[in-house]
Amino acid sequence: MRSEALYIRRMWNFSKALDLALVDEEIVIGQNLPIGMRHGERVGYMCLRIGLTLGMSHNELVRLLIAGLMHDIGAVGGFHKFHGIPYWMKEHALLGAEIIKRFPEGEILSEAILHHHEAPHRNYAALKADPSQVSLVAKIISFADKVDVNLSRKVLNREERGKLIQWVKEHEGRSLYAEVVPPFLKLVKTEAFWLDLEHQDLLQVSLDLLFDQWDIWSTSRIDDKQTYILAKTFARLIDQKSAFTACHSQDVASNVERLAIGIGWDKKACKAIRIAGLLHDLGKLSVPKKILDKPGPLESHEVEVIRTHTYYTYHLLAGAGFPHHVIQWAAFHHERLDGQGYPFGISEEKLNTGARLMTIADMFTALTEDRPYREALSAEKALEIIGRGVGTSVDSNLMERARKILL
Repeated sequence: MRSEALYIRRMWNFSKALDLALVDEEIVIGQNLPIGMRHGERVGYMCLRIGLTLGMSHNELVRLLIAGLMHDIGAVGGFHKFHGIPYWMKEHALLGAEIIKRFPEGEILSEAILHHHEAPHRNYAALKADPSQVSLVAKIISFADKVDVNLSRKVLNREERGKLIQWVKEHEGRSLYAEVVPPFLKLVKTEAFWLDLEHQDLLQVSLDLLFDQWDIWSTSRIDDKQTYILAKTFARLIDQKSAFTACHSQDVASNVERLAIGIGWDKKACKAIRIAGLLHDLGKLSVPKKILDKPGPLESHEVEVIRTHTYYTYHLLAGAGFPHHVIQWAAFHHERLDGQGYPFGISEEKLNTGARLMTIADMFTALTEDRPYREALSAEKALEIIGRGVGTSVDSNLMERARKILL
């Protein structure tokens, strides 16, 4: 896995080099496209996310990512000619297909590069290839390439996202292959997709998606005294951000540790999940106080801001070198078994026991705290409310154990 990850890292940076090679005065003058703005990276990332949504195998995903990163390898030195003009789009696809053959698995990748400017309707296709002759990988790259060209490089608000989604629906079956539209429309419902596009390190994001069970970013132990002190210090800072959550992180840490002990986890694992509890809301440091402290109902755009906090928790802890399972324990506490949680839309099969415990601990703690719109609920009432989500938001077996442990 390490060698595979290293290969992807190298190809990712070659993709950056290709993108930089497109920075040319003649391009800036002639194209309404942000140049040097990570086009290859974003196409590769979108391809990977669509492939994951489709349930492609690991090897297929790796090939898809590499082909997405390298899709414009034939355009260097003539990008201004190759985008938007059918003849030159055809030429750079042909050239790129030949160049990519020099890479590992190049013969397989070549077809995807060759057909990345194809479309279901001949009027939008460079080579006019019959759709049956175009692989799913090529169709995904064609889709992601067109979508990225239509995306701005600023933070996309709900209206701009809606316009893009409408554009996709309108072009289904014409310039966009119909097989790729449904998984994309499912993907864009997750907040993480949009946040990822703004992330400064899409390589980290993508490797994390590919190597889900491997601690690729973990660089240190977390059972040392210094880590615990840092976690406790940041928990206090997080809780001080809002007047309404004076001890929330610390109480979540205590409750999730109680749950872990109650189901028989060993001492080391219990200490690790306590640290995850202390840091589970780390991303809330990015949420403005005026939203956190708002006494009344939140506006829809304010809810969107709140829902970003676990995304930032995930990537802050990943960047800090925490083990992957601890990051998941901390950051997945608003995910649901039915896949309707946020920001990643993760479903049951990817939610480990620690993440499920954290969900219960977070909900229990929030319900038993005083809030501006209600007094704290009793433990019995809180567990009754949480229990209504059995099978959809919370695990039935763990909920039964929680009823005995937290009362």
